[in-house]
Amino acid sequence: MRKLHDATDLSKLSHVSAKDLEDFVAALNDIRLNDVGSRKVVVAIGTGGTVAMRITDDGQWVPDLNFEGVMDHASPQLKEHFLVKGFDAFSIDSSQMNYSHTRDLVICLSYIWQNIDIHIAGFLVLHGTDTMTYSSAAVSLMMGQGLPFSVCFTGAQKPIQEPINDAATNLRNALYTLEALYENNMAEVVVVMGDMAVLGTSSEKIDDSQANAFEAPLHKYVARFNRLDYPIKLAGWLKPKRSEIFAPRIWNGDYSHTLVVKSHLGLCPDTIARQVTDEQIKAVILYSYGGNTVYEPIFEAIMPIAKKKNMPVFVVSPVNAELRATYVSAHKMIEQGVVPLYMTLSAALAKIEIALCLHAKDMKALATFMQESYVGEVPSTESRYIAEKH
Repeated sequence: MRKLHDATDLSKLSHVSAKDLEDFVAALNDIRLNDVGSRKVVVAIGTGGTVAMRITDDGQWVPDLNFEGVMDHASPQLKEHFLVKGFDAFSIDSSQMNYSHTRDLVICLSYIWQNIDIHIAGFLVLHGTDTMTYSSAAVSLMMGQGLPFSVCFTGAQKPIQEPINDAATNLRNALYTLEALYENNMAEVVVVMGDMAVLGTSSEKIDDSQANAFEAPLHKYVARFNRLDYPIKLAGWLKPKRSEIFAPRIWNGDYSHTLVVKSHLGLCPDTIARQVTDEQIKAVILYSYGGNTVYEPIFEAIMPIAKKKNMPVFVVSPVNAELRATYVSAHKMIEQGVVPLYMTLSAALAKIEIALCLHAKDMKALATFMQESYVGEVPSTESRYIAEKH
């Protein structure tokens, strides 16, 4: 059974050296105010990804978490405005990450915050784009409702040494977004890519080559950079820091206990039923067709097993539509106990892990927790994105 643990417990680290982290905090505490001057202090955490790569003489892209070099390539002016201190957590292709890496990241952020004496504007996380939506959502949910600082995830489609790249722009925009959040007494986990900043729990990757690689299909933007505003103009629906106590919690285990069943023509109910019986599976997400519809024999095969295992079954739309029981199959799903979620798949997957820790034996409480907004993953009336009609 999964449990939630204190996120400042260094014994829970899997990939990061506890001594290296302690030494980094000591170095931060040795920074003299005279050396800071009027600059904002930002702590950067390197995890890998294209944004932190360099190009070798023979044209290969290799990991290189050289924060000074990254800052120099981005813009020398940034060093006049920010003092960025970097910690190399790990260097990995983000497609090879699992929850142990996200857990380490949360421990690093939490431990640094609770043990530094210097004031910082927030954290910058350099991350690969493949799993950035999953990591940013999981970090936001593990940090909880009392988050006292902001975290900006950013990455790149091209390394910063390329003649034309998005890394420099993303880095600059992320730093100025952190500054704006700090100056406005706000604390959020956001993704900054291209000309926009979005909530980490709302982001989805939509492209693997364009600068605007991410979108927030359910939420309005946190900020847009195409208007060239300075200071960065933040969305009016953002709220100041919450008053709850900061109590970050991590879950044990490296892998998800949720089976995602993606709807497609020809999907075999018997195959899915066999997967659901696996003892490691504790929850199911039906990743529906666009109209929140699912092939009826699929959920008819799943639900008897789920009820026998006392296991929750949810439905999430790939086009992030709020469930409206227009179709017969949607009515049948709800009647059989399938719980509709109005959030992205990445947010749902992370939130389920917390829900299983808190409410594993109470399916009603678990369903309520999943449907209510915890850290902004369910859009409110103010934050909800509504497409313009033309």
